[in-house]
Parts: sequence; structure tokens; C-alpha cells
Amino acid sequence: MKDLAFLTSPDMSKAEVLTNHVVIAEYAGLNKISVRKLIDNNKQDLEELGKVSFEMTTLDDSRGQKVKVYQLNRNQAMLLITWLDNTEPVRAFKLALVQRFDEMEKELQARKIARAVEKPKGVTLHQAISEWNHYPRHGNTWHTIIRSLLATTVTGLTKKQIQARDTDWRKEKTLLDLLDSEEMGCYKMLENIVIPMIEAGSDYDPIKAAIKSTMETKKAVSDPHQNDF
Repeated sequence: MKDLAFLTSPDMSKAEVLTNHVVIAEYAGLNKISVRKLIDNNKQDLEELGKVSFEMTTLDDSRGQKVKVYQLNRNQAMLLITWLDNTEPVRAFKLALVQRFDEMEKELQARKIARAVEKPKGVTLHQAISEWNHYPRHGNTWHTIIRSLLATTVTGLTKKQIQARDTDWRKEKTLLDLLDSEEMGCYKMLENIVIPMIEAGSDYDPIKAAIKSTMETKKAVSDPHQNDF
């Protein structure tokens, strides 16, 4: 039930953990319209726990028409489900929803912590590139190139594909805000390899080869059977 609660954005700097009334209806075995009306009739109570937001979107059964889908934070969702009949499917759903909110909130917190921990290392990387003897005339360009290299290596995606994780992409954003906690961990690991190589005067190609080899080794250790036939 991984879609019970979700991050509103892949950009952790603005992401929230929410669910919506369509998800609640589906997994609790209820009618979507009934759940929506329940929210409408008790909106004042729900707004004691935060603004009740909604989006107009097309659902599979809405025949191409956009319908209102209420989005609820943890406390709003917990209040709403107390109003539902305590049938066996609803009870199972309630437990699963609580667990999913916990899981997603821990992931978001882990991303924020990883990003905060990386910032001092990022400053060191920036300084190392600024003093890189191989490319003294292209410092700003190489800051972007090295950071993009690290991000694309840990995700296995191109720069454009990482940016596409967020439809609200802006040029001033950093790719790091779009990495999940596991990817951030790998990014920091690769920084620890790149910084001393730059400080030692290494050229770009050996750096690229070193981080690629490191990621391949890590994947092989994580999945020792990936090359089995």
C-alpha cells in the first residue's frame, strides 16, 4: 500500500506528506462521493488541523472530467477515519495508513538530515574545484559539471531526467533537493572520493572512472546475484 500517503513534491525543500479522499475511499472500500461529502460536512473541524486543500484532477472513472480531490495531512486523515464505520476493511486500512504516514515522514526527515549534513562537504568540494589546477579558467562550469556527474551517477539518470522529477523545476534549484535519502547517502560517499582526487590534481577522466567503479562495486555488494545467469 505504498500509495496510501505520498510526498507532494520530489523537492524535499517544499514536500509534505499527504493522502487524499480518493485513496481513503478506495482502500477503505467506500464510495468516493460519500467520503468527499463527509469532508464537506465536517470541513470546519478538519480545518482546525490545517487548511483543507484540494486539486482538480481527472480520475479513471471521471470520463475525462476534472473532479475535486481533497488532500489531507496526517492529523486531518486520522480525524476523518475516526468518523468511518469500524468494519474489518476499514480497520485494516486505518493501521496501514498510520504505518505509511510514519514511513513517508521518516523518509522526508532522512532526506532533510542528509541534505543538511552534506552542505559542509559541499562547501569543501566547491573550494577544491575553485583551486583545481587543471581547470583554473572554468571554475564555475566545473562546479556544475562535477555536481551533475555525482547526481547522475547515484541516480542512473540524466540531468534532465532528474529535473523531470519535479514539474516545477527552476534553474536556481540544486539537483540535490531531488535526491532521495539513499541517493543522498551515495552522493556523500562519492564526494569523499572526488574531493581528495581534485586536491591531488587528478584529471576529470580518472575521477569519472573512480566514481563509476565505486557505484558498480556498491551495487555488486548490495546484490551479489545481479550478474548470475
